[in-house]
Amino acid sequence: MRRIRVNRSNTMKIELEKIKKDQEVELSEVIPAESWDLDSFDVRFVNSICIDCTFTRVSNEILVDARVKTSRHITCSRCLRDTTCEVKQRFQLNYGINNLGDFLEVDRDVREEILLNFPMKVLCRDDCKGICPGCKVNLNIEECKCKKNSVNKREFETNKHE
Repeated sequence: MRRIRVNRSNTMKIELEKIKKDQEVELSEVIPAESWDLDSFDVRFVNSICIDCTFTRVSNEILVDARVKTSRHITCSRCLRDTTCEVKQRFQLNYGINNLGDFLEVDRDVREEILLNFPMKVLCRDDCKGICPGCKVNLNIEECKCKKNSVNKREFETNKHE
């Protein structure tokens, strides 16, 4: 299988006639994060969104293997710490050739996949311990200062499992 590599910096758009059988076409796109309006109250995309796609024609379909890298500035839902993390995603998109015109543009679908991959609660790390409701310390940084048998400690343990 032959490969053709094209670098772009504005849109992930390709002419269908360039995608031939037994040949992969690779496109790369780097776009400013703010141009796609992906931010929410606890997540802000920073720097650039890097997108690499491989287009392959199989019968009457175009298969797209997409790899996306983003940097996100988040406020952790458990400990309220601000942090920046890099997120890598990989997904596939399929398009019927009969439903397309002369071009295939995947930016909208890639943006949608990024949004669908948003977690319900953003965390600074998977094992974030959060904040103690009694003494208000970040349990990732220091130990709880509550007395072992205090009401606050029991209340926290009860609420933690709900």
